Amino acid sequence: MILLLLVGIVQCVQFGYEVERGQQICFEDYFSQDDVFDLRVRANSSNYSVKLEESENKKYVLLYERSGSWEHNYQHQSNHRASHMRYCFINLENDNIVFNITYKTGSELADMQKVAKISDLNQMGDHMKKLNSLLDDIKRERSFLISKYDFMSKMQGSISKKQIVFGLLCLGLSLIITAITVNLIKRILQQKKSQ
Repeated sequence: MILLLLVGIVQCVQFGYEVERGQQICFEDYFSQDDVFDLRVRANSSNYSVKLEESENKKYVLLYERSGSWEHNYQHQSNHRASHMRYCFINLENDNIVFNITYKTGSELADMQKVAKISDLNQMGDHMKKLNSLLDDIKRERSFLISKYDFMSKMQGSISKKQIVFGLLCLGLSLIITAITVNLIKRILQQKKSQ
């Protein structure tokens, strides 16, 4: 009994196969470089063996061989430009064994926990709103600082002008006082000479 389920570009094949006592069945598939596949085997007995082999230079190299378990999982990524894989199941039981085989390739194997969800994007939207409001605050602060700097520059210029005017007034006043004092001293001296 064989059931096949093919989904679009992604391949996910599930089928059941009954293997008679002592019988070995094998399946083959071809892969290109960096292709990934996942093989999951469940059986009604643990007395069977699973063997996976990859063809290299017209020879099969053993990748995986296990027995004595109700379920086997194996995932592989091909390193070769073209790869020929062979999967064999051997019944070690004295009775028939029914294998349930799930075989996946392509994006079906993607870890969906790592894929962005709409809720993640909504959270990103909230973060973007917060960042935009912070950016607006920074722009307002910058404008405020620029206006303060301009005001301080004008004040500094105004203060400098006032200091210069005050300095000139003080100098003028000092000159006037000096002139008046010199005049008074001359008068006093002239009055003393005349006496």
